[in-house]
Amino acid sequence: MLHRHRAMVLGWLLAGTAGSAVAGGPAGFPGTGTGAIPDGNPAGLTISFAVSGIVRPVGSVQVSIDLTHTWVGDVQATLISPGGKARLVVFGRVGTGKASTFGDSSNLGGLYWFYDGAVGDLWAAAALIDTNAAVPPGSYRTLSSGAPQKSNLGGCPTSLNGVFSGLQDSDANGTWTLVVSDAVSSDAGTVNAATLYVGMVNDGVFMDGFETFIARGPEGTVITPQPRCWNKPLADFTGDGLTDFTILHPNAGTVEWTILPNLGAGTAGAALPMLTLGTSASVFDSFDIDGDRIADPAAWTAGDWAIRPSSRGFAEVWFRTHGQTNDDVMQSADYDGDSIDDTALVRAPPFGSPPGPVELRVQSSMLGWEFPVSIGTGVTSALFAVGGFDYSGDGKPDVAVQRAGAGSVGDFTIYDGRNGSTLSAFTLGTSSDFIIPGNHTGSYYADVTVSRAVSGNRVWETRDSETGVVQPPVTFSIVGDQRLGGDYDGDGLTDHAVWHPSTTPGASQFQIRPSTNTAVVWNLAAGISGDYAVAGARVH
Repeated sequence: MLHRHRAMVLGWLLAGTAGSAVAGGPAGFPGTGTGAIPDGNPAGLTISFAVSGIVRPVGSVQVSIDLTHTWVGDVQATLISPGGKARLVVFGRVGTGKASTFGDSSNLGGLYWFYDGAVGDLWAAAALIDTNAAVPPGSYRTLSSGAPQKSNLGGCPTSLNGVFSGLQDSDANGTWTLVVSDAVSSDAGTVNAATLYVGMVNDGVFMDGFETFIARGPEGTVITPQPRCWNKPLADFTGDGLTDFTILHPNAGTVEWTILPNLGAGTAGAALPMLTLGTSASVFDSFDIDGDRIADPAAWTAGDWAIRPSSRGFAEVWFRTHGQTNDDVMQSADYDGDSIDDTALVRAPPFGSPPGPVELRVQSSMLGWEFPVSIGTGVTSALFAVGGFDYSGDGKPDVAVQRAGAGSVGDFTIYDGRNGSTLSAFTLGTSSDFIIPGNHTGSYYADVTVSRAVSGNRVWETRDSETGVVQPPVTFSIVGDQRLGGDYDGDGLTDHAVWHPSTTPGASQFQIRPSTNTAVVWNLAAGISGDYAVAGARVH
């Protein structure tokens, strides 16, 4: 429904014979077209892999690249399946960020092997290397690209298997490409060799209770991401670490998604092609179901998620069955640590019944089944949970639960999202305050922010999860605005933000108080009265 939702093991061994897929493991396909990387040319060098022999859905993908370059921060490598069906940045623009246009100055030199079971972090390794030395060759995890002068959230773990698993033989056999580009002139490099490894799922494995070819990879090594990667920015549909300006508009029973890419400083680019997803009976969210660190539009209707994965160009709709009436399904995140978000929900006894067990229920992309986590007792509509954010600083999602305390004070308990253990308990605001997800206080820990109406205005109050200190209240926005989460200025912190609907044509707008300069408010016109800003989906 178009309104606030409240009621409610290691990686595979590298084996195989070049040129054809084999049942015993991933097959290796050597690349052609290697050579010098065009300097300062975003079109880059295209390496081709002739893949054949795939007779079942793809189960795993790996890629090795033997290359040299005298400035790793210039380089980006992107793997693309035949016909452009699916794509993933393998690594890109290492070390770039809001204050770094050119990135890390270390070299590349040797064989770098990328697969989901690897634990190597290319960004961390490059940061330890002298300007004139090469990042050590070896096995590395794929990482999201840096975003020069836009965001500090590049270099976060992604998943080759999440993006490419499930491709049918008709989509996997053919020419795969690896595009290696150099974004900045002066430093140069060469790709000496590259090999693509493609493994098929075993017979009988693929149908595991997930619906419509949403694949899972083999169990992988769980790695703890860098602190900047603990909490993904909400509604980042372009993968640059910035929350985009996205409006949902009901139209004749369907819902149209308009995504305005965030260009920074309160400005937006031309809208992406309009998407349709969900109906007026749906609830809406965005999370990373394919593991490319880019948000995917999602709509939940009567127990079924419909999701448009970004790695497939938003062109496909993947389905997953999870949940039932009265579940709070806005809890999805990467609970199992495989870089792919799991659908998750909170289930409590119906309102009016005696208090009973409350559970976080996670459909694990790694394990292939749902696991329950006990998070206390209560009833539906008497508690509100905001899960999927790291409140404890261990790199894993937790759940914050708000209940009514004495005198209508807001009683909060933070539960570990993996085992339900109590991490902290405190009071904040009132039990009728709205909870705004994110980290508003200057650290990478998710904090607890509540908001209430005072004399027609909105007052926001934040407790820093790292220190336990409650920050001075902030008065921002007015009654009737939709409160949002999200990082609009790219510093890794959540900004105070709302979408202000208006019946006056052209007057509806996003209003952002950026954490990098709280003395200003950015205004950006978008939508009309009756629309919904998806960045508010996790507000409870």
